[in-house]
Amino acid sequence: MLFPSSRTFLMIGLCGALLLSVTLGICVGDGSEPNQIIPVSAPVTPVIPAPIPPSSHHIRYQDLLPGHIGKVAGPGNLGNAEPIVESGPALSLGECIAIALERQPSLKAVQASVASSEAGYRALMNFGTVGTLISPDLGIRKQQAQRGLAASAGECQKAHNEVIQDVTRMYYSAVYAKQQGELADEMVGVLDNLATLIDKILKSKLPPDELGNLNMGKLRVVQMGVVTAKELRLKAVQGRKQALAALRQVMAVDEKSFPFRIKDVELPVMSQQTSFTKELVVEQALARRPELALAAAGVDVFRLEVYAQGKIPFKRVVPTFASGADLHSRDIPQAIRAKEYRPGGIIPEMPTQLVGSKYDRVARAMTFSQKAEAVYESAHSLVSLEAENAFYEFEYANEKLILAKEKLDLALDLRKRAREKADSTKEKDQIVQAEITVAKVQSDYVEAVFDHLLALAALERITAGGIKPAFPDR
Repeated sequence: MLFPSSRTFLMIGLCGALLLSVTLGICVGDGSEPNQIIPVSAPVTPVIPAPIPPSSHHIRYQDLLPGHIGKVAGPGNLGNAEPIVESGPALSLGECIAIALERQPSLKAVQASVASSEAGYRALMNFGTVGTLISPDLGIRKQQAQRGLAASAGECQKAHNEVIQDVTRMYYSAVYAKQQGELADEMVGVLDNLATLIDKILKSKLPPDELGNLNMGKLRVVQMGVVTAKELRLKAVQGRKQALAALRQVMAVDEKSFPFRIKDVELPVMSQQTSFTKELVVEQALARRPELALAAAGVDVFRLEVYAQGKIPFKRVVPTFASGADLHSRDIPQAIRAKEYRPGGIIPEMPTQLVGSKYDRVARAMTFSQKAEAVYESAHSLVSLEAENAFYEFEYANEKLILAKEKLDLALDLRKRAREKADSTKEKDQIVQAEITVAKVQSDYVEAVFDHLLALAALERITAGGIKPAFPDR
């Protein structure tokens, strides 16, 4: 898949060991492969842990879960995560973005570069006719400085767009992790109550025909589910802490000097008001992306260097525009050709000075100019590919959300029917199965909600605001 989406923070669900309880003892174990050992020539062979299978995601929606049934307490309980104590004002997504745009050091650095380019341009413009007589290429250098201003503005806009996406991603990651913890907490109570009920039934000395398929093995599996839910709750708490730490970093604020809380308590389910096509996404990206403005300005600068070298006929060593600029300071995407595929960009090239006769210098400058044109063509194709892939990711996330909601409705009906038989002793295993099935389906549904939000945030950056989702309170 091109440009795979990656998650830095917690993405978990109740699909691992909790699903053991669905079958109530049919299978036990986490299903993971044993540790893999890679032979090497060293005296001690390192043990490489087997990859952890990907897990699903979940949060709790108020209209989807029953009331809290109870918490497990007492010594020796695993997964009793320390709750996060949050203080300060409740900030919305829009307020977090505003703070980040004002304080983020990377954006300040780019703005300083823009100011430096403007100062350099003004300094060049102060040279008049006398300066042209001394430096015949001065007029060309002024034009190159103008292109440099356009490039600096594009760099600033690029950083601006990236900060907005980073804040949006971290903000909703924090909300997401909190709701994961709430769902895990609910499952601790549900499974613990069911384990207590099954234990009472087994101790009641009922005849075997009334016990049905309930036994101590089934009880142990449910108790394992309780422990697993505690582990997930612990992971959710840690994920919330990590997401908040990353959000503070993007906002450039300190936890002690600037405490704040996140206003949203649930992920918003976004509805699409205006339809758009792949062609529109690609068109918006190609028309608005600052990376293309940077590449286009670079092409002009390189072409002007050919004329600048031609203005100086007798010198054997002539400085180029690169003597005052670092061409390798730009963020060039690197190619990936492993399991995932991503094409890479091209690095422009220009020495700080050209040596030789005017003819030789002009000829060499022309070759570098041709490479700059290839850099622009590469940037154009990469932006187009990224936009097209972003549309496919959004399309997939949108369809996944619709199917997940349909599946959730079916799971809720299944649980309703199982609860109607709660008074039947032999149906207790079906109640457990229904409860955990609903938890898993809720995890899948909220995973779809989260993926949908990430796809929208990516579309906004990739189209440079051409497609702007109406996130709440932004």
